[in-house]
Amino acid sequence: MFTKQRIIASFMLFAALFAGMQTMASAAGESNSSEAINFAPLEGELTPVSVTDAGDAQVVTVGMYGTNVYELSVENSTFYFSGYLWMRWNGDITPTDSLEFVNAVETWGLMITPLTEEPEQLPNGDFVQTLSVQGRFYQTFPLQDYPLDSQSLSIMIEDTTNTSDKIVFVADDEFSGVSNEFKMQGYEVKGMSAQSYVHTYGTDFGYTGTVDQQSYSALEFQVHIERNSNLFIWKLLLPLVLVLITNWMSLLLNPRLVEVRTAMPATALLTTVFLQQSAMESVSQASVLVLMDQVYLAAYAAIVLTLAQIIWDNHRVKAIEDAETAGIARHDRLSLIIQSAVTVAVLLALILPRL
Repeated sequence: MFTKQRIIASFMLFAALFAGMQTMASAAGESNSSEAINFAPLEGELTPVSVTDAGDAQVVTVGMYGTNVYELSVENSTFYFSGYLWMRWNGDITPTDSLEFVNAVETWGLMITPLTEEPEQLPNGDFVQTLSVQGRFYQTFPLQDYPLDSQSLSIMIEDTTNTSDKIVFVADDEFSGVSNEFKMQGYEVKGMSAQSYVHTYGTDFGYTGTVDQQSYSALEFQVHIERNSNLFIWKLLLPLVLVLITNWMSLLLNPRLVEVRTAMPATALLTTVFLQQSAMESVSQASVLVLMDQVYLAAYAAIVLTLAQIIWDNHRVKAIEDAETAGIARHDRLSLIIQSAVTVAVLLALILPRL
């Protein structure tokens, strides 16, 4: 049997143990914080440059020909790319020996295969070497305009050994591009662009006193794609519009049909919830409010407003004669016109600027 004194003693013992554990945890935290060294973020940057900024550095002309992109994953921020990259130069430095793909993922799976064992010399004295490239690359995807978004798939290369005062990358604008067979499911390919940079890391990597060791030449190729608008119009927007029409049709029914009028917007609300879950599957992890979210918010507002009006009408119908229900019906039709016009205007304001 537990006496009152034993219960009180047990409670005091547990309280003392808990207080002791909290004190030890706080002491440990203070000890760790006093020993830790906090490093401020380094002020690195990518500075756009052109061939005129090369100075005495060896200029390397780099071109890229894309053949395929597949397994684009918005959730994982990655895509697979295959194509060819060539480098042409005139100088003592062989840039293919120190080439790095900066945003490559799983570098053990990155396949870079030279088409020739050694660089070939052209009649004008330049050297050229072409590489076959296949691999997975990292790319953050801005999704604010989903599902009418445009994306730029980035592939960035950099020299890992020679600093920017020794070698500078410039793009082969004339012959870089993508194949005619370069297709992506659900997207339209708009072309390729390139930009040269000097990548300043903000650190000397241990080479004390050698400021130039922190800056390296980089070059970024971007494949520009746009999501097919037909997917949005026919697969995502049309079902939602049909649900909204069904919701508004409840305002055309006799105000005394209380059960039917109430059930229609309630069913439309549930259907809209399931439609949104289906439409947002591919961006389920997005931490931003995308265009499709805004469209559904407008739809929710219209449905809830219709449901609120019907509930209000139901209370009024109980207190009036049959002849007076005509006035409620006229108000419902006017509300139908106003709600549909405002909702359509909001949807057009959200969608048209992105088409």
